[in-house]
Amino acid sequence: MAGGGGGSEELNLVPYLDIMVNLIMFMLVVTAYIVELKESPVLPPAYGGAPGSDGEKTPYLTVAMTDAGYVIVAGGGAEGSEEPIPKSAGQYDTRALTAKLKDLKAALPKLSENIVITAGSTQTYKEVMATMDAARFDGSPNKPLFSGVTLAQVVTQ
Repeated sequence: MAGGGGGSEELNLVPYLDIMVNLIMFMLVVTAYIVELKESPVLPPAYGGAPGSDGEKTPYLTVAMTDAGYVIVAGGGAEGSEEPIPKSAGQYDTRALTAKLKDLKAALPKLSENIVITAGSTQTYKEVMATMDAARFDGSPNKPLFSGVTLAQVVTQ
């Protein structure tokens, strides 16, 4: 019969559903992997350090990333600043930074578990992340070196 008279056929949705389920599973796996890679807890800057339980300010460290290398500055009642850590072959020396931070943490028993890292517009994302990793982990699997990292930007006039 010309003109399609009267027969009814159902549309087969099984191949379409197979494709959609595969795409959804692929997107779930990729999304979970990307979220895991991009997760990097960072504390927002706080102004006017809060005093400790005994009324004294908790000493903390600031790592300034300069074009010449790292400069570690103590604050909150800790004395002075440290010798700069120069770049090695044009790269930031993260191993020397970790060793210096480990020594400072051992020397200052009341040191805060948070550290401030300042970076300017000349530092790359990769350099800032490497500095954060160097400040967080010293190689021991049991305890991080500094558990909290606060990022701050250098403001120049």
